[in-house]
Amino acid sequence: MEQRQLELVLRTGRGKEAARRVRREGKIPAVLYGRKSKTFHLAVKPEELKNILTSGARENTLIGLKVSGPGSDQVGAPVVMLKDLQVHPLTQSYLHADFYAVAMDEKIEVDIPVRLVGKAEGVKLGGIQQQAMREIRIRCLPTEIPEFLDVDVSALKIGDSLHVRDLTPPEKFEFVTDRNFTVASVVPPISEAKYEQIVSAPEGEREIAQPERIGEKKEEAEVAEPAKGGKEAREAKEPKEGKEAKEPKK
Repeated sequence: MEQRQLELVLRTGRGKEAARRVRREGKIPAVLYGRKSKTFHLAVKPEELKNILTSGARENTLIGLKVSGPGSDQVGAPVVMLKDLQVHPLTQSYLHADFYAVAMDEKIEVDIPVRLVGKAEGVKLGGIQQQAMREIRIRCLPTEIPEFLDVDVSALKIGDSLHVRDLTPPEKFEFVTDRNFTVASVVPPISEAKYEQIVSAPEGEREIAQPERIGEKKEEAEVAEPAKGGKEAREAKEPKEGKEAKEPKK
């Protein structure tokens, strides 16, 4: 995976007042930590961080830090991943960044995007493809983190599902996500009216789309349809009992 470079300054002050001073200088506060690293308080120019994040870098992109300022020799030149970024809800400006120092010789757990490739057989027959998993967690060395996990769905037929257990991971990493989780499936098509009925129903009362069997509706209609005339018609056909019942002519 390509490594980006970012320049930061080691800061000594802590607390709200120190953070305000950093922002007045045109930077944002940041923190560096890791399993084998001490915690350091830093400052970074938001535009330089933005350049990295808007140039195709992803969540798991490795960033090499170049730290300056008094005492920066204690920090060294760590390789990090951006762990958290606070953004202003209105202006979308960066407020604070967290960097996690990774050990290049130790495996780490990360989430990578799942990308479905191929056209499912069921889709060719009118089925609807659903992607249940957008990201999958893997364990690997920092230098072996892939940008995507490509999953071939071309063999899926209507009613088929693909689970994590059906996937074969490359030798460079292993899956951490539960092996029974569904990755993708192909479901039978439903009418637009049925779809609107499902999505408009309360969440707990939504039906799962099932394939319609030919002749099923006709049989249900025959069972549900009452006799012509209803109860009164049946009573009219039954002979009356007692004195009011007429005797048959001899």
